[in-house]
Amino acid sequence: MTLIGVKIDRLFLRDLFILLIGVGLYILSIQLFVVPNAMASNGIAGFSVFIHFVFGLNPALTFFAVNIPLFLVSWKLLEQRELLLTIPGALAMSGWMMIYEAIGITGFQMDSLIAVGVIDGILSGIGAGLVVLSQGTFGGSILLARLFENKWKISIDKTLFGIDIVVMLLALVTYLALPNFFVTLLSCFIFSKVTRFIGRPSYRQQVLERFGLRKRERSCTCATSDCSCPN
Repeated sequence: MTLIGVKIDRLFLRDLFILLIGVGLYILSIQLFVVPNAMASNGIAGFSVFIHFVFGLNPALTFFAVNIPLFLVSWKLLEQRELLLTIPGALAMSGWMMIYEAIGITGFQMDSLIAVGVIDGILSGIGAGLVVLSQGTFGGSILLARLFENKWKISIDKTLFGIDIVVMLLALVTYLALPNFFVTLLSCFIFSKVTRFIGRPSYRQQVLERFGLRKRERSCTCATSDCSCPN
């Protein structure tokens, strides 16, 4: 079975499942830590939280509305498989928000803002990393980061962190307290690095080698049959 030229096989369904789980974890972090602790979130989702705090609009609807022009711009720039995985990813963002609201997951406040920032950065980064690993996106900042990476070879973590800084500055001049701003900055930095670590196997390999958790892969090319490679 194919759809817009993409083969719908077990591999595609596996990636779709990973995508949906990743989106769920990302939104769960927003619901549990970002909103109840008055922090700014990441990317376009963070912009939706900003609109919620300032104008009281539903974040799910805001996220969906902002993504429409992004999809129109990137329609011809994405590969067909990426596009086919981006559509359910974006729909899942709003869907997970509505599901969590319906079942009453409203999150909780913590005494330590730093702990909130670290946990949010890790959990949301794992979620976004799974989305990247699935070769899909959920729109928003992940979509922009994918386009920047493909077209200009800018690493995904740099684009994500740059977008996050803009969103946080908007939040800072409206509702975000200065301590929350710095904690959110920490969270966004962790988020960008964890996203790249989970979503990009080559980067994960480099990090593990740097900390001695995995042996460096060696390559050896022999010109003759009696040569040997160094250990």
